[in-house]
Amino acid sequence: MVQEVWLHIGTPKSGTSSLQKHLAAHRDALAEQGLAYLSPQGRDSANELAVAWNQNRSAQVADLAGAINQAIETRPQPRALISSEMFYGFAPDTMFHLFPAMRGKPLKVLVYLRRQDRYIEAKFLQKSKNGRFRGTIADYIAKFDGSGSDYAAELALWQQEDGVQLIPRILERGKLTGGDVVSDALQQIGLPAPEPGAEPDVNVSPGLHRVQLLQAAFRADIVPPRRLQRALAVHYPQDPADRAPILTRQERRAYLAQFSAGNESLRARYHPEYDSLFDTQDLHDPDVETGIPPFTEAQLLEVTRLLKTMKQLL
Repeated sequence: MVQEVWLHIGTPKSGTSSLQKHLAAHRDALAEQGLAYLSPQGRDSANELAVAWNQNRSAQVADLAGAINQAIETRPQPRALISSEMFYGFAPDTMFHLFPAMRGKPLKVLVYLRRQDRYIEAKFLQKSKNGRFRGTIADYIAKFDGSGSDYAAELALWQQEDGVQLIPRILERGKLTGGDVVSDALQQIGLPAPEPGAEPDVNVSPGLHRVQLLQAAFRADIVPPRRLQRALAVHYPQDPADRAPILTRQERRAYLAQFSAGNESLRARYHPEYDSLFDTQDLHDPDVETGIPPFTEAQLLEVTRLLKTMKQLL
C-alpha cells in the first residue's frame, strides 16, 4: 500500500525528460525496489494530464487523474512518484484536487532549479524551436514576465502547505548527488543510483542561430518549424559548442539581480551549506565571455526572401 507520495514538478528544462524516460524505462525494476512510478496510460510522464487540465478538458482530466488516484490507493509499493514539469506553477489546492488520494499521506515535492538566466534562455529556445514564439529573448521575457523565473514566489504556496515537504535541488553538477538529475532524484527518494552508463540526451534545444533560421523558415511558410527542427536534429545534430549562450554577462547579472532576495531566502531555508543558491563564478571571470551575436533583422529578412523565392522555384 502506498504510504508516501513523491511529486516531481520540474522545473521545465531541468533534466525532466531524462529523468522521466529513465523512470518509465525502469518502471518494473523500481516497483521491485518499492517505488510505483505512476503516469497516465504508461506514458513517460503526467504531462498529458497537465495539458488536459490547462485546456479545461474535464472528462479527460477525470479519466487520467482517476487512474493515478486508483493506483495510489491500490499499489502495493510503499512509495509512489508522479512527474510532470508542467505541474510547476500549479497551486497545492489544484494538485490535491487532481489527486485527492494524496491527502493524509506524507507528500514530498521535488523540484530542480536551474540558474534563472540559463532557465529563461532554455525556455526561449524551446518555445522558439517549436514555432510557438517568434522574436528575441528580450521579447520573450517581456511577454511572459520571466516565465516562472521567480522560484521563491512560485514555490511559496508549497512552503506554506501543512504536511508537505518541499525539496528544492540545484541543477549544478557539483550540487547533485551523483552528478546528474537521475542519480540525484533516485537517491533523494532513497533508492540506489542507476548503474553507470550514458543517459540519452533528450529534448535538447538548438542554438540561437538555428532558432532564428527556423523562425525565418516559419515566416516563409516552408514547413512547420517543429517538423523542420526534428529533421535537422536527425541529419545535422549540433555540436555543444554551436549551442552557445545567448545573454551576455551584463545581461545575466541584471536578470539574476531581480531574484537575489528570493534566491537567498531559498538558500537560507533549504541549502544553508552553500554560500549562494547558484554558482555565479562565470559571471565575474573576465576570461569567460558569454553570449553570441544574433543575426540582425536585415539578415533574417534576406534569408526569408531567399527561402520564399526557393519555394516558388521548387
